[in-house]
Amino acid sequence: MRSTLMALGTALAIALFATPSIAQSVCGKRADIVKRLSSGFEEQRRSAGLAADGNLVEVFASKAGTWTIIFTKPGGLTCLVAVGDNWQKIEEPLNLTGHLL
Repeated sequence: MRSTLMALGTALAIALFATPSIAQSVCGKRADIVKRLSSGFEEQRRSAGLAADGNLVEVFASKAGTWTIIFTKPGGLTCLVAVGDNWQKIEEPLNLTGHLL
């Protein structure tokens, strides 16, 4: 089921966001992508951070468990990185060995 959902999400994203010049990547204006994640999938931004290369990385997730990771380049281009299902918010910190306490 997960692979079917991911394939469907990817195909939908390509159909909605790709332009002929960037058909190999799913990229576009951040406002358009965020609007589609909100209206089409009820996903809201759950976390964000800056990557070492200066890209803004954001995770969007819905109460139903769907999720999307996007990055926005310093010049403004936003691209989908990954989509999936069964998102869970985990409150417990990791200990130094990387295992949940």
